Amino acid sequence: MLSYNLINRRKNLRVYTRIPVVYEIKSIQDKTVRKKTGVIKNISADGVCLEIDLEIDEALALNSELNVKFQLPKEDLFIEAVVKINWIRAVTNKRNFYAGGIFTKIGQNEEQRILQVIERLNINKILNQVIKAGASDLHLVVDQPPTLRINGELQMMEMAELNPEDIANLVYSLMDEEQITRFEEDKELDFGFQYDMHNRFRVNLHQQRGFMEVTFRLISAKFFSFEELKIPDVTKDLARQKDGLVLVVGPTGSGKTTTIAAMVELINQERKAVVITLERPIEYIHNNVKSIIKQREVGVDTNSFSVALKSSLRQDPNVIVVGEMDDIETVKTALIAAEAGYLVIASFHAPNTIQAIDRMASIFPVENRRQVLAQLANCIRGIIFQLLIPRRDKNGRVLASEVVIGNDAVRTIVRKDELIQLPTIVQTSGMYHMQTMYDSIRKYLNEGIIDEETALLYSEEFSQYRQWLK
Repeated sequence: MLSYNLINRRKNLRVYTRIPVVYEIKSIQDKTVRKKTGVIKNISADGVCLEIDLEIDEALALNSELNVKFQLPKEDLFIEAVVKINWIRAVTNKRNFYAGGIFTKIGQNEEQRILQVIERLNINKILNQVIKAGASDLHLVVDQPPTLRINGELQMMEMAELNPEDIANLVYSLMDEEQITRFEEDKELDFGFQYDMHNRFRVNLHQQRGFMEVTFRLISAKFFSFEELKIPDVTKDLARQKDGLVLVVGPTGSGKTTTIAAMVELINQERKAVVITLERPIEYIHNNVKSIIKQREVGVDTNSFSVALKSSLRQDPNVIVVGEMDDIETVKTALIAAEAGYLVIASFHAPNTIQAIDRMASIFPVENRRQVLAQLANCIRGIIFQLLIPRRDKNGRVLASEVVIGNDAVRTIVRKDELIQLPTIVQTSGMYHMQTMYDSIRKYLNEGIIDEETALLYSEEFSQYRQWLK
């Protein structure tokens, strides 16, 4: 038998739906009954939220009682109940309004049928499983059960296949009306939300072949230490710089956001500074300790990284964090800020350190390449290239890092566009605490944390040393 708390939680859960409804309003004055139509926007075991189109039907009055009749998804039978309207709200930029009401009369069987639908469309049930399984990602794809990524491998959940309506109902239950409207207009949307005290989710909605599909990224709200994350100690020194540019690079899903969050939290714990972060979406929430941290979300607090970055220069910052550098204006402003005396910590998508520098310069027209490389050479403090690689025991992944420190030799190579020499400089600059990706992966291999096959997969250099490894 279900506990009271579980039953109460299920009853209060409100899930998104788009169910046509017929309702009857009884006039107190002339006793006539008018039959109208609308849509149930969301439903719980306690009541419904109706969406009424004023161009078709009239507004409802508070405390009015409606006889409603509707059909639940994937059911042939109709639900009949009485709903009392207890709140009304207009819809922004539309001639529609929402009316929320509670069931004042509903059969026990009907209530149970609603609970069953809520249970099936309960996104919390799926998200709880993501957390319990220690998955990094969740994919909701049409005609497939919810799929987890655990330690880099995809694993389907033991659930029924999802149809397009299921996915919309599951995900829209997490969103407000503005977010739903933005997605339906743009066909793309990123947002984040705090799930509980310890976990956040980053969500990307997109369309494929006309169907909505969704990717959730699980982010622990807990800040892990550099030692727990296995971030090289020299990264602390980069976070303590007063000015210049620090790049954290790697492919998608390589932990760049987590590394940057650890750097920001180190600054927060050690330094009185104004830190402005530009993120899409916000993933880790920082509470002010010694620093003032202003976290701005692109799409919510500002329209773009480039506009927000220019604006941040007028907000008395000491440190500026740029979640994505993917256009000319953002890169240009970041370089100017780094040269002007601010510490800029930025994330950049690239498969290795050399390509990170090359791609940043290649964003600009060819005739500007040498100027951009000269600016980068002047302000670069360090580049951290990282990968998350699976452990031998299949118990999670470990962070492998390459660290380039912006010393005189590195600055000269960047300025002269002789990037091919960079690996040699890194290999011979241990005194500056530089580290190659090969060295990082070899350390894990020697310690038995990863196996040889993984080392060969994640480091091209290991193929050259295969005989030595054997």
